[in-house]
Amino acid sequence: MKRISLLLLLLLTASAGMAQKAFIYNTLQKNGFISISAGISQPLGTFGKLSGEDNSGMAIRGQSMSVSGGYRMAGPLGLMARYEQTYNGIDPTAMLGRFEQVPNSQLTVSAAAGRAGQWQTRSIMAGPYVTIPIGRFSVDLRAMAGQIWATCPETCVQGKLGQVNMMVRTDNQEAKAISAGLGLTARYRLTPAVALHVNGDYSSAAFNFANVPVESQLGNIAQQSTMSSQKKLSLAVVSVGLTIQFRARNYVF
Repeated sequence: MKRISLLLLLLLTASAGMAQKAFIYNTLQKNGFISISAGISQPLGTFGKLSGEDNSGMAIRGQSMSVSGGYRMAGPLGLMARYEQTYNGIDPTAMLGRFEQVPNSQLTVSAAAGRAGQWQTRSIMAGPYVTIPIGRFSVDLRAMAGQIWATCPETCVQGKLGQVNMMVRTDNQEAKAISAGLGLTARYRLTPAVALHVNGDYSSAAFNFANVPVESQLGNIAQQSTMSSQKKLSLAVVSVGLTIQFRARNYVF
């Protein structure tokens, strides 16, 4: 009987020690991370304006994908970098607004199929972040800036403008700019190295699309030309994903 009691006591002691060790290990804050995320990108401001004016982007809700990594340098402060791609379709009918003043017009608007008919961006950004740990939860606040490339969509307007047949087709063109933004991540650790996260980010950049190819036809007159336009691309991105976290510099066990 004494042996059984001693064995049970040893098992309980070992079990409590393992539980305490697991708790400390799971809540120990990590120094670095690598994350992959996917979500939605919501156009804001003139980028999502559907008026058909020259500065409006006529963009609609789209998709976002990103890969990021960071490392804590001192206390809660760290540095991180992120590569991100976004794809936003357009509302083609918004383009008809600029032709509404011509009576008896019968026009149709379309965007090219696939990625060619969408706003596309890719960016490389970096900046500081601050981590606020709460047990297995943590919250990251960040400010980032970097290079962004944007491609405008290929669109086509055709039909009758009054009593005259017409067609205007604009092609894709890429431009680059400096982008800046703010973001927040809420993270929950599933294991000592793996966590789930939710991101919220806002970014903005001003682009000058120069020499955009334009093919036009009015009646029997056809011509090839180029055009320029300025656009401000502002996006709110909400995404979810998986984080791989590195162990802390100072090991407890």
